[in-house]
Amino acid sequence: MVENIPRKDRMWIQNSITWSPNLILFPFVAWLCHDWRTMSVVIAAASIATFFAVFLLEEFPRWLIQKGRLDEARKSLIKIRKTDRLYDETFEKQLDEVLHVESEKHARSSKKSKKYTFIHLFCTWKMMAQSLTFVSGIMCTTFIVYSLMYNMEKLSGSLYWNLAIMGASRWIINILVSIADYRLPWFGRKMINQIAMVATLLALFIMAVYLFFGYEGQVMAIGTVAAVAMCSQLFIAKYMMVNELYPTAVRNLAVSLVSTMSRIGSMFSPQLFYLSDYAEWIPYAVLLGCQFYDFIVLSIFLPETKGVVLENHLPPKNKRIFGKRA
Repeated sequence: MVENIPRKDRMWIQNSITWSPNLILFPFVAWLCHDWRTMSVVIAAASIATFFAVFLLEEFPRWLIQKGRLDEARKSLIKIRKTDRLYDETFEKQLDEVLHVESEKHARSSKKSKKYTFIHLFCTWKMMAQSLTFVSGIMCTTFIVYSLMYNMEKLSGSLYWNLAIMGASRWIINILVSIADYRLPWFGRKMINQIAMVATLLALFIMAVYLFFGYEGQVMAIGTVAAVAMCSQLFIAKYMMVNELYPTAVRNLAVSLVSTMSRIGSMFSPQLFYLSDYAEWIPYAVLLGCQFYDFIVLSIFLPETKGVVLENHLPPKNKRIFGKRA
């Protein structure tokens, strides 16, 4: 299968694209601009680089096959294989046959194409548990990140310096995780999630205890920066697991569902720190509980997805909860 070709550099690419060094430079640029009009012009000028970078991207091979552009799909697959350092002579000999088979298979399936809905993400007990884990987990992560970021003006020190340090921390952590993921076969997506969650739990616990005893100061700024920086890995690793875990038929639906729930989590996050009117430590205790819940359910219900063969089809109807109705 074309889609089953292993990609050991997925995490590296995702980290590099998602959290770039611009996160470090942005606070300094904002500080230098002084007003929003100048800042808007600078951001518009910077977006030109992104426009030209799009032309460097490769089109997805499966989409090219579906459109009948087999020569372009062949070139794209060979380039991907060489980038992964998995290219050999036998691969190119077998590629034409695989492309032909995939093209015929798509032609047959397009005649009897099926429509999938969000219900299919819950069509088996296993998929239901995994979908609910992703949904609740991404809401917890978003809730933690944006709650802390919306409260940053109350921290000691300059807001711009705190944001700059946060961006630098994210970038350094992402590069280290990318190298570890690329070099260490046992360093998987689930482990990345668990390490980031433990680090976030530790930071939130220290901040909650610190405020419980009535202390304030630099510890709160350090803890907030550390928690938000580690949560950046949770976003990346969770989306990687979604893409690698769900079958092709419902993969886009799964990403859409997780993205939607992420937005819902961000909607409620600004309200959390109203609880500080009762006690300063309560919001951090709530975030601590959210992260602990996410850690438990992820450890129980989600498997390791690094290096797995990507599934193309949903489980057979006799294994689904809803049977033929699904």
